[in-house]
Amino acid sequence: MRLLWLPLAAVLAIISAPTAQATTPGVNGRIVYSAETSAGLQLFTVRPDGSDVRQLTSVEGDAAHADWSPDGRRLVFEFGSETHAGVMLINRDGTGLRDLTPTGFQGNPSFTPDGKKIVFDSDEGIAIMRADGSGRRQLTSTPFPGTGYDTDANVSPDGKYITFVRVKVPDKEHALFSMRIDGSGVRQLTSYSLDVGVKHDWAPDGSRIAIIANADHQPPGTSANVATIRPNGTGLRMLTHYTGGEVNALTGSYSPDGRWIVYRLENHGKYSIAKLPATGHGCSQTILSLPVAPRFIDWGPRTW
Repeated sequence: MRLLWLPLAAVLAIISAPTAQATTPGVNGRIVYSAETSAGLQLFTVRPDGSDVRQLTSVEGDAAHADWSPDGRRLVFEFGSETHAGVMLINRDGTGLRDLTPTGFQGNPSFTPDGKKIVFDSDEGIAIMRADGSGRRQLTSTPFPGTGYDTDANVSPDGKYITFVRVKVPDKEHALFSMRIDGSGVRQLTSYSLDVGVKHDWAPDGSRIAIIANADHQPPGTSANVATIRPNGTGLRMLTHYTGGEVNALTGSYSPDGRWIVYRLENHGKYSIAKLPATGHGCSQTILSLPVAPRFIDWGPRTW
C-alpha cells in the first residue's frame, strides 16, 4: 500500500488542538493483564495498590491483549487457539463472554472513545466494527505481505485518529504509524530502527503516546524501555534507561487520570507490574510482584 502523508495543516491541527477528553477518564480503577497458567494465558485484574488479584477468564486457549471500555464495565480481548482467533467481549466481573468474530483469525482489539466501535487486527491489516460485531470494515493492508503485518490499533482520545504498529520484519523492525479514523492519511511516526513493541497507548489528554522502545532487544543485549512521543512523531522521551538486556521495562498503558504509566518490569528473571510518573520525573513504584511475566497490561477507570 502506498503511504499517504498528512498535509502540513493537519499536522499543525494535531499539535495545536485543545485538550481532548480522556479515552477512559475518571478515577483510577482496576488493572488488567494476561499471565501464563496451566491452561494457557488468562486474564487477571488487580487493584492499583496490588491487592485483590482476580482471575477473569478460564478459556481453553489464550486470552490476551485486553482493553477496557470507556465506562470500565466491559473489556474486549483476543482469544486464541490453534483453529481460531477471535475478538471477545466480557463483563468486568467475568460474565457475559461473547465472541464477536466467531470465524477466522482476528485479535488485539481496542474500543473507540465513545465505546461504540472496536478496532482490531484481521488477516489483512487493521479493521473496525461496531461493538456488537456488525459493520466490519477493513482500513489497512500491509505493504509487506508474507512477512509483515499491521497490529495493535488504538484510537486517539478525540476519536479522529488511529495509531498502529506496522511490522516489517518480525521481532526486529517495528514502527508506529497513524491514520485518520476512516483509514486515510497513513503516516509513519517512528523509525523501524526504534523497534516499537506491540503495546502502546494514548495519554488521556491526547498530548503524547506511550510506546515500548527496542522491544526485541536489537542488537542483542539492548534493553527494552518505556518511552513517549508526541502524536506527530516528534519529541521522543525515554522514561526508563535500562541497558544490558537483563533489566527491561515494557509499556502497558496510561492511568485514567493521566498521571502514571503502568508497565512490566523484568529484572534478572523476576517480574512485576510497576508504575512510573507519566512525565518521567520521579521514582517507579512496584504494584505487584509475580512469578510469571504479566503481559499486555491495561489500566481501567473505576466504576461506582
